[in-house]
Amino acid sequence: MDYKQEFQQEDLVLHAPSMIQIYQKAKMLANKHASVLIYGETGVGKNHLAKYIQQSGTLAQAPFVPIHCNAIPSELFASELFGYSPNAFTGAAAKGKTGLLEAANHGTVLFDEIDELSSENQTLLLHFLQNKTITPLGSLKSRTINARVICISGRDLRKMVNEGSFRLDLYYRICVANICIPPLRERREEIPDFINYYIRKYAAEYNCNHENLIIPTDKMEALSQLDWLGNIREIINFAQQICLTEDIAQTIDTYTQRQNSLSQKNMGLINESSYPPLTIKTLKDAVQDFERGYITAIISESENLHIAAKRLGISFSTLCRKKSELGIKQKCQH
Repeated sequence: MDYKQEFQQEDLVLHAPSMIQIYQKAKMLANKHASVLIYGETGVGKNHLAKYIQQSGTLAQAPFVPIHCNAIPSELFASELFGYSPNAFTGAAAKGKTGLLEAANHGTVLFDEIDELSSENQTLLLHFLQNKTITPLGSLKSRTINARVICISGRDLRKMVNEGSFRLDLYYRICVANICIPPLRERREEIPDFINYYIRKYAAEYNCNHENLIIPTDKMEALSQLDWLGNIREIINFAQQICLTEDIAQTIDTYTQRQNSLSQKNMGLINESSYPPLTIKTLKDAVQDFERGYITAIISESENLHIAAKRLGISFSTLCRKKSELGIKQKCQH
């Protein structure tokens, strides 16, 4: 199958082999309903890919609920996520409120910037992912929610796990499949296409003559060598400036000078991979890390250790021994 031809849609520019493979993988995942983690630098197209997954599979006509983690105050996260019963607390609506997770039932819920969640809210989300149930604030009745989960992160959660700022057990829950979108500087062959696409788009929007805004080949080659630290989002800004000023030469010169200045300032911050691999450990230590996270997650959702041991497929005495060996202090739910 020619994926390059298949993915040449009106709002999708794909020429780099890495991006064609990414969207090929996304189309496969669209029908699997497994949890997907998408990460990469700002402006690389993470939200676009998430919407592509949602629109390409069997859930295309089902609810799609984006949750912007950094836009919800930490103390309101639970009420927004799970909803609340009528008059559940002071200031609560008399009719109660449907939570975002319930609104996404039988569809897809998108957690944008999940790396911004506090440790307390990471725990709340983990409990939902483990049990697939919610209990609105002020209610004693739980409700089963069946929704596919897609998460977006501007940082590498593996690194955050190593640093202790993101829960390992939550990471395993949301990262059944993961996709890292590379920055534009690692797929420079797509830069001219994005520039031309957005110049055409905004020329039409601003009622400009597109024929007067064609960038000469030598200038386009120079633009392709810039780092574009803001990625596609920065190209959108550049295209808008071209269309507003209708002065190609001056706009390009000004933008190139500014880009070179920014690149020099950020030279020490950019490396070949913005998302380094996990800290190298021995296989024994890596296995212990996984066991610790997984056993902790099972214990946290079990009524007692006997039930947890049964779920894990091990004896009660083995579970107690492993708790001691791995330093697990997690208590069972009450």
